[in-house]
Amino acid sequence: MLRPAGAAGVGEADLGLPRVNSEPACPVGVFTEQDEQVARPRGLLTVRACWWAVRQLRREHASVLGLARQLGTSWKTVWRSAKPLLQVMDVDPARFEGVQVLGVDEHIWHHVSPLKRGPKELTGMVNLTGDRDGTTRARLLDLVPGRSGAVYAGWLNERDAAFRAGVQIATLDPFQGYKNAVDDQLEDAVAVVDTFHVVKLGGHAVDEVRRRVQQETLGHRGHARDPLYGIRMILRCGRERLTERQEARLEAAVGADERHDEVFVAWQAGQQLRSAFHQKDLAQGRRTPSTSSPRSPRARSRRSPASAGP
Repeated sequence: MLRPAGAAGVGEADLGLPRVNSEPACPVGVFTEQDEQVARPRGLLTVRACWWAVRQLRREHASVLGLARQLGTSWKTVWRSAKPLLQVMDVDPARFEGVQVLGVDEHIWHHVSPLKRGPKELTGMVNLTGDRDGTTRARLLDLVPGRSGAVYAGWLNERDAAFRAGVQIATLDPFQGYKNAVDDQLEDAVAVVDTFHVVKLGGHAVDEVRRRVQQETLGHRGHARDPLYGIRMILRCGRERLTERQEARLEAAVGADERHDEVFVAWQAGQQLRSAFHQKDLAQGRRTPSTSSPRSPRARSRRSPASAGP
């Protein structure tokens, strides 16, 4: 005869493993049942703990070291427990279903010698399809070694015809190789430059205007006491994030020379571009650039008192 062992909450009881003690006449003292739904044979973590770790890695941007610290175990224990589940998910074709908006970008995996740590440059594919509410929840689909249009075209060619036909929008960075791959493999998709790189190009244009005006007005690169050099970081910041002190520094630098108005106009255009991509829908984004005309602090200061507001 067998009877339940001890109190719950200790030993195998907290893992859900039933443990029973035998009667005194039985030569075996304790029996332990192995249930693979609870824990794999010789596994150091339960199945539930492994799936929890996988969800944290995928959705919460957690690190393996951070998960090991929370579970009170080592990095190798967490990785060896989660790796088999990740490998099963990797070969599951269901993760490529329902992709309507496909994103691609390059990624630098590490900054040491490839001989020591493997490929350095990677190409990442991301599912940018929105949910029922239209909210975009980016989900990484794959990372492949290499950083070229041929790598992206090869990955698309490995997908089935249903996947390629379902992609309606292909977002990419301003790299002609990726654009060639989209034109070759996704004939029905609309290729667009992603928001990050559009805003980045706008900020780069503002920097180029500032450098050009700096050379035209002073004849040298920026020095610590130069007005335009002093606001170089402010020009990269969003308008809504500026403090009163930063706004005052911006106005003082632009007002120091009438030729600095070019920099202010460029900054206003960059802010309008940035604001357009922050709107909730496409119609509002298209209206944003024409909602207000750029006006420099100098122009505001020249308004008459009668035309000024209260």
